[in-house]
Amino acid sequence: MRRYTFKRYQFVLRKLFLRAYHPLFITNNLDDIASSLQIFSVMTAVTSIISLLFVDSLVRTKEASFWIAFFRISSLAICFMVYLLAKRGIKRFKRNILNITSLVLIGLVTLYIPMMVFDNPNHAYYLFGSAITIAGASILLWLEPIRICILSLIYISIFIPLHLNFSRIQGFDRYFFYQDVLIVSFLLAFGIVANFLINYWRFEEYRVKEKLHITVGKLLRINQKIEDLSRVDSMTELFNRRHLLEQFDLYKKRSHREGFVIGLVILDLDKLKTINDRYGHKQGDLAIQAFAKTLKSRTRITDIAARIGGDEFCLLVSPIDKEGLHTLSESIREKMEELQIPIYNDPDQSLTLTVSIGGTLFHPEDDPSFDELYHKIDTALYTSKNEGRNRITLLEM
Repeated sequence: MRRYTFKRYQFVLRKLFLRAYHPLFITNNLDDIASSLQIFSVMTAVTSIISLLFVDSLVRTKEASFWIAFFRISSLAICFMVYLLAKRGIKRFKRNILNITSLVLIGLVTLYIPMMVFDNPNHAYYLFGSAITIAGASILLWLEPIRICILSLIYISIFIPLHLNFSRIQGFDRYFFYQDVLIVSFLLAFGIVANFLINYWRFEEYRVKEKLHITVGKLLRINQKIEDLSRVDSMTELFNRRHLLEQFDLYKKRSHREGFVIGLVILDLDKLKTINDRYGHKQGDLAIQAFAKTLKSRTRITDIAARIGGDEFCLLVSPIDKEGLHTLSESIREKMEELQIPIYNDPDQSLTLTVSIGGTLFHPEDDPSFDELYHKIDTALYTSKNEGRNRITLLEM
């Protein structure tokens, strides 16, 4: 159990802190990322304006005052540009938003270096200001922890030596120097920890949403599969009576709207009971499946072939005319007459099976119900049966 817990935390650590954000994660949260960048740029701009008006006015020399004002205005210009880009949502900016955010943060922090140089008596102020900028970015901006950690290490390697150098120039005081380093370290550590926690929550929320999305997708596919199965006959893989009735109403509406003729055909296998009695029901099932394959091979993709009873099948075809309906029915009858169905327990032997067919056409102006039409065609089917089977009878409508 402990080993599993350790591995889980190790996975989370690696997933959160040592890898870049997944592109899909960025895409899903792009608006929030842009909003956080706007907030950060406004806050940084306000801080720069306050510093320019109050703190930087204490700079002793005119040259230093000029350059510090220049770098403050540069900071304001960067913030203004980033705010506009984030607000307008330019495609290239969106595509590289995290890289641009990192460069902006590095640029803002780098501007503190020349300010420390030109105003070295107040270098501690710029040291704290740059550390606060990184800490604020760690909390507000959507940056991966690894970027914040690297930036913090680079910051320490540059700013602490600068601070030490200027502290010696101004008169080194070990107590104040270590106190400043401790404050800066605390700010950076606070920012890193906050970034870790915030990214963990973001990751958890994203992971839950992804799991939910995957689960919903699976449920939809399962529901669709159940829906499909409820419309398909399991033995023959043809449609069942329910689907046939639904499609009949749709075909009829299309017929009224587009003005084409529809054909409805009932097909009944001849003497299937004899096959069941002689060879068993398994052979009867094989015969039904063989007929279903024949039916599929003779129908178009727009036609509906359905099994509506034990050995009774139905075809709904459109658009079609009387000659086309007869040709279709005859091709099915001939194919079944020629088909050799192997006997399952005697592969060297086979049997033949015929089909009796009844059908009719109905026109756009007709409005029969399925039961009315089925009853009429059933009469034609029995005519084919009574006249010797293996025949076609088409009714005039």
